[in-house]
Amino acid sequence: MLFCSLSIQAQKKFRPSLNLTGSDEELWNFGVLFGYDPLSSHAHIWIEGFNARLLVERNLLERLDVRIEPGIIFEKPLLDTTDTTSSPEKQSSSEVQIPLLLKYRSNRAGNVNPFIVGGYQPSYRFENQKLIHYVEVGFGFDFYLRKSKAALHMRLNKNISGAATSGIFIGLSVETRDGWKLYKQ
Repeated sequence: MLFCSLSIQAQKKFRPSLNLTGSDEELWNFGVLFGYDPLSSHAHIWIEGFNARLLVERNLLERLDVRIEPGIIFEKPLLDTTDTTSSPEKQSSSEVQIPLLLKYRSNRAGNVNPFIVGGYQPSYRFENQKLIHYVEVGFGFDFYLRKSKAALHMRLNKNISGAATSGIFIGLSVETRDGWKLYKQ
């Protein structure tokens, strides 16, 4: 009897509990996003940058969200292919960015959910005081933790203002389930 009961218990399947059930149905999600732009090209200059953004996400449909991510990017040049005498300190710049994106989530598999994201991003560059327009597309994965949701994603952006610029953006974001209410507890 003892051996039979042990073998029956061993056959039970382990099913991890779902974290943040119902969080995708919340009307609003808020968070922060940190990103690294390892390689961008602005005309003839290769640039790297660090990004910090706030994140506001609004649920539109069952798997479709609209999000706005106001933030700032600090850039420094890596290589200028035409000018060998310029100093990198003088060419360092920053931009204010306000991406307006649509996020489409797949079916959730446990505590992981893949998604695609895309949209429009206006940027104001302080260096030359110009407004630059980008199109941004990418993909990522949401990881549901106990009190928040973390996401890893990679995006590509392309300048549509006329200049030949593009870039890769790798980001990590952390969102709360119900605004900032969880952190008050």
